[in-house]
Amino acid sequence: MFLSREERTLLQMAAEEGVANIDATTARLRGGNPAAFHDGKSLRGRVFLIKPASGIPYLSFVRSPPETER
Repeated sequence: MFLSREERTLLQMAAEEGVANIDATTARLRGGNPAAFHDGKSLRGRVFLIKPASGIPYLSFVRSPPETER
């Protein structure tokens, strides 16, 4: 299942206000449409382009993230 157009718009609007608002909006949307979000089980089957942060389950990835300048 996917997010509806309205749900995607809510997330886009939340993104304009920062990470805390994205997290709050995601939590609300997940409550009403949990099938639209990955969980630990579904993430374990995902192949990511860039290796995810530690602690995120995954099947494989294509490349490591670029090194950040210090």
